[in-house]
Amino acid sequence: MKSKLFFAAMLCFSMSDFAQVKLTNGPELDNDRDNKMNRMLGGDDNSFYCYRIRSKGKGTSFFIEKYDKGSLKPAFSKEVNLDEEGQTKIEDVEYAQGNVFIFRRQYDKKADKMTLFFQTVSSSGVVSNDLKEIVTISADHYEFVDFDIFPNPSATKFLIKASHKATKDDQYKTDFILMDATGMKKIWTKTVAQKLHSGGGFNLGAIFGGMFGATESEGVGFIGLYLDDKDNVYWCYNGLSKNATTKEKRYRLNFYAMNSADQTPKQLELLFDDDYLVSDIEFSKSSDNEIVVGGFVKDVIERKGADLVKVGIFSFKINLGSNSVAAKTAKFFNDDMLNALESNAKRSKYFKYKLDYIFPVGDAVYYVGEQYKEQYVNSSSYGSYGSNSSYWQYEYMDVIVAKLGKNGDFEWIKNAPLRNEMRMNFPHVFKQYIAVVTQKNLYILNDDHPKNIERYQKSDFEPKDLKSVQGIHGSNFVCNTVSFTDGKVTNRTVLMKNEDYCFAPIQERNTQFIPPSDCEIFVQGKDNQIYIYTEDKGRDRFAKIKFE
Repeated sequence: MKSKLFFAAMLCFSMSDFAQVKLTNGPELDNDRDNKMNRMLGGDDNSFYCYRIRSKGKGTSFFIEKYDKGSLKPAFSKEVNLDEEGQTKIEDVEYAQGNVFIFRRQYDKKADKMTLFFQTVSSSGVVSNDLKEIVTISADHYEFVDFDIFPNPSATKFLIKASHKATKDDQYKTDFILMDATGMKKIWTKTVAQKLHSGGGFNLGAIFGGMFGATESEGVGFIGLYLDDKDNVYWCYNGLSKNATTKEKRYRLNFYAMNSADQTPKQLELLFDDDYLVSDIEFSKSSDNEIVVGGFVKDVIERKGADLVKVGIFSFKINLGSNSVAAKTAKFFNDDMLNALESNAKRSKYFKYKLDYIFPVGDAVYYVGEQYKEQYVNSSSYGSYGSNSSYWQYEYMDVIVAKLGKNGDFEWIKNAPLRNEMRMNFPHVFKQYIAVVTQKNLYILNDDHPKNIERYQKSDFEPKDLKSVQGIHGSNFVCNTVSFTDGKVTNRTVLMKNEDYCFAPIQERNTQFIPPSDCEIFVQGKDNQIYIYTEDKGRDRFAKIKFE
């Protein structure tokens, strides 16, 4: 398929001016309606890139597109060719150093080998059609090899994580491969004797686990990794605690640090007041000698009558020089907080929590995540022929914001209401909001039900009175301003009514091409600006949002 150049008429502006936030719509794009947005990528000060997929009829096509940040017009759209036999799978797409990198895996069944390749699309639109090999791994089954790609904060290097075993009876090990993003030359390769599988994305095992009862606890094992700008690697792993038994498995969070000059990692056990299974974390590098690990923690204590549920947020500051915990704090949700989340002691058992951001601002640090419910529904009806309908039900409820003060304790935990319900044919968590921080405010942007705006005006409104967004059309795209001082939502602004063009937090639903759960749904710009994508039944355009 020939690559298609997009041309647009003069930019048509539609502005909504407010005291602190301004949204500017770009032109409608002359786009093939079957070219579905998969994800927005980064870029430089003047441009950003996108990854699209066209899957219709006999074949599937993949496109990298470049857009101008000033006009929001397209600069180019280039097709990335895959082999005709369909032997390769796109593993990840990243932007770094003026190029878009497409990482692709290919499995040779006859040779029992898995190879990870890459190719690039340059800032001028040149597609490198030749695949360049990064690593080849021997394995007699496709699922015995798990790849992940991690860029460093400055997007100058990539860490390739390859967790693998050769046979079913073999032990897993993980290779770390550090590559320079400019020339894509290998800097070093290191190996650890751990199974570090990400477990993210579309997972058939999760589907069957939901249908027949999961046997393995969620979040067990590897739960996060961070590569800093000095080539040091950090990750966390849930290991069995000393108190674990065959009847009661108990876990402890372990932190690993491997400096660029080391061949083996240092290990540090991160202890709470009890043993908890931590299912999600984020890292923040506070200085060369310190790193922060934060996340949510939840524990369900089964007992006669009502189970006891503890939910909270934690933070560990680790001194990398001494490999010790310099400071730690955890704050569990009280009844008032659970009620505000519409997650009382009974319902909180069914909610999950995911930390998405750690924002250092001045002397404080802000932790931002989401609460959601994930449920597998298997409904059967039997008529003349019988039928079966199975799906995953998702209920996203609230963005949680916590402030860690300069004294090292959480000063407050607040929530910005969010209500979004949807059905999926597969298990996958999507980020339903955008969080942006400036020197003055924290902003939460998401779709909201139009009737909720009136309810927010009442100081005594009950969370149970809020309505959920079940279809994007007819909702409002809103901006909530969160006070740095006390966490109160001081301003709820309707930036756009989702009447035709809508803000869609989920772009690609095809299980073959689903974007990662931590994939951003916006592009950061300079001078407190971001860029978002809006769509309307195949038509699309971008918009820019200016804060303060």
